[in-house]
Amino acid sequence: MQTECSAGAYEFPASCGRRVVARFDGGRMSSDGGFIVVKQADDILGLSRRFAACFRDKRHPGFVEYRVEDLVRQRIMGLALGYEDLNDHDALRHDLIFGLASGRLSGGRANCAALAGKSTLNRLERSGQQADRYCRIIADHEALATLFVTLFLDQHEHAPARIVLDVDATDDRIHGHQEGRAFHGYYGHNCYLPLYVFCGDHLLSATLRTADRDPGKEALADIRRIVEQIRSRWPRVRILVRGDSGFARDSLMTWCEDNHVDFLFGLAGNTRLYDRIASLSAEVRDEAATTGRAARGFASFDWITKDSWTRRRRVVAKAEWRHGNRYHRFIVTTLPQGMSDPRHLYEQVY
Repeated sequence: MQTECSAGAYEFPASCGRRVVARFDGGRMSSDGGFIVVKQADDILGLSRRFAACFRDKRHPGFVEYRVEDLVRQRIMGLALGYEDLNDHDALRHDLIFGLASGRLSGGRANCAALAGKSTLNRLERSGQQADRYCRIIADHEALATLFVTLFLDQHEHAPARIVLDVDATDDRIHGHQEGRAFHGYYGHNCYLPLYVFCGDHLLSATLRTADRDPGKEALADIRRIVEQIRSRWPRVRILVRGDSGFARDSLMTWCEDNHVDFLFGLAGNTRLYDRIASLSAEVRDEAATTGRAARGFASFDWITKDSWTRRRRVVAKAEWRHGNRYHRFIVTTLPQGMSDPRHLYEQVY
């Protein structure tokens, strides 16, 4: 039995003095109007165009329906609008707003949609080092890595005097049996553990990693590459690398010291460090007990571990007592004593 469709209007009860009418003659519609705004920003930044330039297209020109730039823009815009899964694009390829913003309202061939489907986009994302039968678009991974730093540098008319590079790893939770899945004890679930480097709001690097690898040991390669690229354009800029205690590794700190890059990392506490600030801790504890409020004090001293560090470094300690409990924290830095007192360094810079 065929469905009977009505193109007429359906009247609902009035509300707030206004008629409420449902009509079914709107034709093909879209809820992704924000795409147009995002596209305007992309046109100004040139992100899709410059990102697409990092790929080599080995497809036969006579059989190409979707340019690399079209594929890249479709995927980026989908992510920007919350469509993370490639499966979504089997519907989005027919979306009028996506087609309008991409300049394609219909396919070039009778059996092609205006935009690419999930399988074509999947081959783009899984591009390897060399073309094969199923993947003919090859990513230049070195060019992709440098693109984000180039975009950051291009946003400045003049070199700043000082920049801060924030490095961190965070969980990207997974729920199925994806390859490379691993359980992470800190987060308490299976996840990936991508490594990010930011300068303010600017993303400089994003590296997808499995959760069974130590980000502190792998951050040096990204930091070295980013610093070298920044200094090639801004040779006099002062750089501070900042991160939590997972990055306080001797290899990274030594490289920073040898290359005139400052660092400020968290430092995991241990018995030796707690003993080093025992007198400060007692003073702060007595103050908190007397006032009935939280109290904190700060100290700065030179420090070296028993065997994991190759040289002495400045450590700043924060001793804090709240509600009868100890909350001591430590950071390690190259910033000298005269540049910043311990309280300012911990509370404002770190």
